[in-house]
Amino acid sequence: MDEYTFLTVMGNMAASVTVVTTFDSDARPTGLTVSAFSSVSLAPPLVLVCLGKDSSSLEAIRDRRGFTVNFLAAGTGDLALTMASKSADRFLGISYDEPATEVGGPILSESVYAYFECRLESEIDAGDHFVFIGRVEAGQFLAERDPLVYWRRGFAEVTH
Repeated sequence: MDEYTFLTVMGNMAASVTVVTTFDSDARPTGLTVSAFSSVSLAPPLVLVCLGKDSSSLEAIRDRRGFTVNFLAAGTGDLALTMASKSADRFLGISYDEPATEVGGPILSESVYAYFECRLESEIDAGDHFVFIGRVEAGQFLAERDPLVYWRRGFAEVTH
């Protein structure tokens, strides 16, 4: 498989836009927009996220042993781009709520249609990424908000 075809196919898959957050060892919020999220198991409730090996959030997730998956709501494309940047100040001016669990990360409450707080269960080395599998310990779904979707290398909004 050549890289161009692989990227073209992956870029044409519609996916919910997710921001994975946690706190570093100094209790500062950190996080990033991720394109790879999936459910793994219902019993127990497990999900996975994939982070590049050069991600500035890797050590924080490992140290905290957990993370929050924030599913961005329609109209939050700017936030997705901010959190996808390499800037050290990604959280500057971004409001968030504290997690209910000791392992969760910042909850981007004003910008999500749902979130999961996850305890890190395992980590898998996979090419140029690490796969983190988390056990969902808390979360919420806000039915009145619509999702932001990434499709064909751009954002789209899905309404019901």
